Order: sequence, then structure tokens, then C-alpha cells
Amino acid sequence: MTALFIAKLVLGIVLLAMGRELFWLFLGGIGFILAFGFAERTLHGQPHTVITVIALCAGGIGALAAVFFQRFAVLVAGFLAGGYFFAELMREFGMRAGDYRWLFFVLGGIVGALLMKMLFRWTLIILSSVIGAGLVLQAFPMGQQMNRLLFMVLLVVGIAFQSGLGGRKTAAGR
Repeated sequence: MTALFIAKLVLGIVLLAMGRELFWLFLGGIGFILAFGFAERTLHGQPHTVITVIALCAGGIGALAAVFFQRFAVLVAGFLAGGYFFAELMREFGMRAGDYRWLFFVLGGIVGALLMKMLFRWTLIILSSVIGAGLVLQAFPMGQQMNRLLFMVLLVVGIAFQSGLGGRKTAAGR
């Protein structure tokens, strides 16, 4: 088991269960995953440790930004999560964008940032559940049909759990 496998699995589970309550972890996790993928693609000859340290630094910066610059961090988190989600969705369904992949990332990012600004709580619940489910499935690669089924199951469970539909009492419901 590699460190990346464990990091994706743990981060995915935590985001599924607590992405709404731990906004700083959500933004730090997004920073880590995006930086890791980018560093892996651009720093081909570098040791895996260098790539991991770069990703950890990006994740740490994201987490600190969420704590100290909350309003700005909300938009950045929405942008990064929306872009990542849209790019992964395109890849999952076999859509090839070639040189225009960045454009689709930006479009997804704009939608994610707008949703985060207008509907913060629900957007955070949905995006953290989407990213969490995706990370868990990346830790356990399976066939395409099984991945899609498990993604939907994990997504519904994450949204239900975070929104309080999983049986937790809310302050008004006590």
C-alpha cells in the first residue's frame, strides 16, 4: 500500500462524512489532490517523495487559506472542486478535450465558484461528497460499471450523512 493510496482513502472517507464541518480540510484536500496530479504530470523524472512534498505544501496552503481568508477560500474551493469534478467527469465518460482540457476545467470551476457563493452549505455538502466518493474509488480501481454504481452509492450516503438525513439530531430537532 502506497502513501498516496492511504491518503486518498482516508481523505475520501473524511470528506464523505465531514466535508461540510471541516471546510479547511476540504480545501486542503482539493489542493493536495490537484497539486499531486499536476506535479506528477509535469515533473516526470523527480522522485515520488518530491511530488508528495509539493502536494502536501499545496494542501497546507489551501487549509491555511480556508482558515484565514474564508470568503476568498470559499470561491477558490468552489472553483477548484468544480473544475476537478468536471474534468474527472469528462474523463470518466471518455470525452477527450486535448489541448482544451483547461477550458473545461475553468468552466467547471466558474460554475463551482458561483454555486459555492450562492448555495454554500449544499454546494459544500455535494462537492465534498463527490470528491470524497471519487477519492475512495481511486484508491480501489475497479471496472467502469462497478465504479459508477459505487460512486452513486457513496455520493448518496455522503450527502445523506452530511445533511443530517443519516439520523443525527439537529439543534432544532431536539
